Amino acid sequence: MEKAVAYAISAALVGIGVLILVVGLSSSSSALWVMVALVPITIGIVSAFGPV
Repeated sequence: MEKAVAYAISAALVGIGVLILVVGLSSSSSALWVMVALVPITIGIVSAFGPV
């Protein structure tokens, strides 16, 4: 059960990052929002494949 919750949190982080990425691409300063979106995507991927 703990692993399922950990993977769900990781997936949620990646999802939030992708949402920021999609919304940020349509803004005027898209390069800034792409960099901001990479933070939760990276944290979510690292936490999904890191030691649990």
